[in-house]
Amino acid sequence: MKRAASWLLASILLTGDACASRTNTPASAPGKLLQVYVSIFGFGAARVRAVLVDREGRRTGWNVDRPITQIPGCSNGYGSDDGIPDENAPEDTTTLAPADTVPGHAEPTPVYYYLSIQDSAGASGLLREGGCELRLDPAVGGHVTLAVTATGVGFNACQDTTSVTAKPGVASRWWLSWKTATSGCSVKIARIAQGTPRGH
Repeated sequence: MKRAASWLLASILLTGDACASRTNTPASAPGKLLQVYVSIFGFGAARVRAVLVDREGRRTGWNVDRPITQIPGCSNGYGSDDGIPDENAPEDTTTLAPADTVPGHAEPTPVYYYLSIQDSAGASGLLREGGCELRLDPAVGGHVTLAVTATGVGFNACQDTTSVTAKPGVASRWWLSWKTATSGCSVKIARIAQGTPRGH
């Protein structure tokens, strides 16, 4: 978890208030997408409950007061560490239960999330679908940055970032998409208008 948190903090440094999606050009034919990272970071006192939702309605992220892990191939990391995490600290190898909600006591809303989407044995799907919904439910208002980064073979990593001023009681929905093409890879974060059906 600590190493993932370091990646998250490094990715946040690349962000501004809003950035256009970026495409990198490979030297040859389209490559293969291996992983998509989604990071959500609240600045100052800002806290949001963040959850990814696939086309079947399964969720991975934060469910009211605890983590939830339902989407196959999607891992869920979160935390509220102050300062920069220690890269030399032992890696957290705790395996989250594949149940609807990870058991345990209620927990405070995290400052940051880092979710990883990848295919694994018997758990392919979301990475190949090329997109999913992100829902943000602010617990404490403030500035929140979102970043999506795609990595793979045959192309350089590509990233899209944006930010939002979160207000308690005002939830928002975002569509995250990723793909490879002859021009490399492309990722995009787009806000979903209210009333739009899931999996638009």
